[in-house]
Amino acid sequence: MLTRLLLASALLTAVMAPAAESSTAPFSVARKTAAQMQASPERDHLTAEVARVAIRLGKSADAQGLADSLPPFLHASVLLELASALPAEQADRAQLLVGIAQRDQELTLDWHKSRVSRLLAVTQARLGLLESAAKTAREVPDTEDRAFALRDVVRELSRRDEVARARGLADAIEENRRYGTYRQKAGALSAIALALYQRGDRTEAEALLTQAAALLPKKPGWSDGEALRDVAAAQLACGQIDAGRELLARAETLARGIAGAWRVSELSAVAKVWLAGGEHERARSLMQDAEKALSSIPPTERAPESLTLARVQHTAGNLNAARALIRAVLNDDAGESDAEAKRARQVRALLVWAELFGDEAVAELKP
Repeated sequence: MLTRLLLASALLTAVMAPAAESSTAPFSVARKTAAQMQASPERDHLTAEVARVAIRLGKSADAQGLADSLPPFLHASVLLELASALPAEQADRAQLLVGIAQRDQELTLDWHKSRVSRLLAVTQARLGLLESAAKTAREVPDTEDRAFALRDVVRELSRRDEVARARGLADAIEENRRYGTYRQKAGALSAIALALYQRGDRTEAEALLTQAAALLPKKPGWSDGEALRDVAAAQLACGQIDAGRELLARAETLARGIAGAWRVSELSAVAKVWLAGGEHERARSLMQDAEKALSSIPPTERAPESLTLARVQHTAGNLNAARALIRAVLNDDAGESDAEAKRARQVRALLVWAELFGDEAVAELKP
């Protein structure tokens, strides 16, 4: 069975030949740079990142070809994302990729096996395999991964207006304080509330948002930021403007109090919700604070935070600010002599550039 799946996958990759691309295009340079790195787990992860961006750029054959060099967990994660992204007329190909990923899962050990189950559940939901998705999500072995799987499947069901199914799965998420799964439950309830609001059932949407907000701790920790943002975003989208602003202000205060490098990412995430809610000045202020915070971060930790902020600047329409942040990462020596670390940083920056600006040329890189 596995041999047949792999052979079919190889034939699909051959048929879906990649289109010609300039060797100087940012994506092409990122792919080449990653391939030049020494064999290592880091190179495998970078290759997976290159493959995922290929999917987002519509380069499905490139993505599948890159995935074929990866160990089972990363191979499965890329194939499942690819399956989710394929158009409806390629449903057979998507099903084949899911089958290969399931075989990968059998070869995967420790926490990676649970993570593949989580990704599989979400992919099944996106492909419309709703009963399979619900079953897979409920059976994810790890408590936290199971909560994430259930939340993400609930989001997809809510997007499809499958509210009854979504509510049943949301009820299956434990309100576990030790593992923090109340966060995923709050996010799931928020997604269902938005679906109900869009149906016109505002009373029930408000009740679910009240339930979601009640799950959040009165004294949140740094890991509660995403849940605060989820509920706040739903409140704003459902017309509960004052409640949404109050909760998002709490998320903002929480982000500002973070001492670690991820403070920039958290500020950026809050800014993105303010943008979605039409609060552009509030978002701009946060992005400015995030950029100032970059200067206090050790150089070797600065790159991922800069790239996260670049994405939000792009969302806000501040394209030159986004370009400047990415170029700074590309040309920052970071005070290091490790050539591999520098290549990895450049690959990730080039991938973000390719996603945001396509084939637009980047300034020449420092060797």
